[in-house]
Amino acid sequence: MKNSRLRSLVILTAMLAVVSGCGGEKVAEEDLPEIEIGVNLITNPSFEEWNGFMPVGWDVRLFAGEGKNINMYGRNRDWFITGENSYFLRGLFNTEKWMVLSQRHPVRPGYEVYFSGMIKTAGIEKSKGQEDNAGLFIIFYNAEGERVNDRYYADSWTSRRVGTGPWSKNENKIEVPDGARTMEVGLINQMTGYIYFDDIEVRFLEKLKWEEKKTKFVTYQWDLERPIPADDLQREIDLVKMVVEEARIKDIEGRIYYRMYPSEQKFMDVTGRKRYRKYTSWTKKTLHTTDSFEDHEMIHLVLYDLGVPPMGVAKGLVFYFRSKFNGWDIHNAAKQDLAAKRLPGLYRTVSKESFDDSNLQVTVPGWASFVTWLIDRYGMNKVLDLYTSTNEIDEIGPFEVRFKDVFGDDFKKLDQEWRWFLLRYECDAAADTIF
Repeated sequence: MKNSRLRSLVILTAMLAVVSGCGGEKVAEEDLPEIEIGVNLITNPSFEEWNGFMPVGWDVRLFAGEGKNINMYGRNRDWFITGENSYFLRGLFNTEKWMVLSQRHPVRPGYEVYFSGMIKTAGIEKSKGQEDNAGLFIIFYNAEGERVNDRYYADSWTSRRVGTGPWSKNENKIEVPDGARTMEVGLINQMTGYIYFDDIEVRFLEKLKWEEKKTKFVTYQWDLERPIPADDLQREIDLVKMVVEEARIKDIEGRIYYRMYPSEQKFMDVTGRKRYRKYTSWTKKTLHTTDSFEDHEMIHLVLYDLGVPPMGVAKGLVFYFRSKFNGWDIHNAAKQDLAAKRLPGLYRTVSKESFDDSNLQVTVPGWASFVTWLIDRYGMNKVLDLYTSTNEIDEIGPFEVRFKDVFGDDFKKLDQEWRWFLLRYECDAAADTIF
C-alpha cells in the first residue's frame, strides 16, 4: 500500500464478532434513560480499549452483500490521533461482503444529534459494482427495532471521502425523527482502499424549540423569537398549492420542511455553518433560510420527486411557476435578450457543464420562456412527461430523442419556432427583472 508500512490485519472470519441484520430488539419507552446534552455518547471513542480482536463497546455486523470475500478491518497502530490506536476498514476490488463497526444508543424525538470523527484515507476509490459509502453514518430505529426510514442506506452521514488524504475532522448533524427510539452510529467503507477512524464523537444538542404549521405536504417552522408574518405564510401556502395542482402532484415522498431562522447568527449557531447563505438539504427535504417567503428552492422541493432532468428543463419549469405566481412577463425578458443577440441556442446548454458555463441571467429566462411556450402550446402534461422522461440525462443526443418522443417534433425545430414567437411577442419595452 502507498506511503505506509504493512498494516496489522485482523481478518480471519473465525475471529469476527458479527452481529447480523439491520433490525434490533424492541425498546420500550420506559426503558430509555434520560437524555444528556453535550456529552459524548460513544464508548471507547479512540479505540484504546480492546477485548481480544474487538474494540470495547463496539460491534461488527454484516451491513450488505453475500459471498466469500469479506472486507478487512481491525486495529491500526501506525496512524492515530489520540492514544496509540485507530480503527481501519479496507475494501478490495472483489469484496463481496461489507462489515461495519457500530454502537447503539437510545434517542428521543425532537433533539438534534451531532456526530463527528477524525478520518484519514488511502487509495479510496469506487470499483465496479461498489457503493460510494465511506465515513460515519447514523441510522434510526423505532421501538420494534425497524428502521424509521429506509429510503437511503442511512439517515445521515458525513461527506464521502475519496482518494488519499490526511487526517481531517468530518462532521454532520441530524434531528431525531418522530418514532425513533434508538440510533446506530457506524463506521463504513464500501469502496476499494483504506479508511482510518479515530476520536468518534456523538452528542445531543439542545432541543430546538420551533413553532410550526402543518399543511398537506409542507411543515412551516419558525423560532419563537421571530414568527413568519401571516401574509408571507399564506403566500407560501398559496404558492405550494398552485404548483401542486398544476404539476398534478398527488403525493410527495417525505414531508417538506420550511425552516425560517430569526437571524443569520442563529442560523449559523444551529446549522454550524461559518457564514449565512440559505441552503436546501435535498435528501431531508428541508429549506433553511432567514427569509419569510421563498419561492425558488421551495418549488424545486415540491418537484423533487419528479426527477432530475437537464438544468434548463428544471429551471425552466421552476421559473414558469415563479413568473406566474409573481406576475412576471417571462417572454418579455427572453425577447430582450434575443433582440440583443445574447440568447444562445438552447441545445448548447443542455448538459449541466454547458448550462453552468453560460450567462445564467440570459439562459434561465430563455429556458423559462421556452418551457412556458411549450406549456401554452402543448399543455402541462406534455412538459411534465419531458421532465420525468429526461431524468438524469445530461447529453444533447439522448435529450433530443426523448424530446421528439414527447412532442413529435425536433428540439431544434421547436426552439426556432419559439424564437419566431418571441420576435412577434408584444410587450413593454423594459424587461422584468427576475433575479
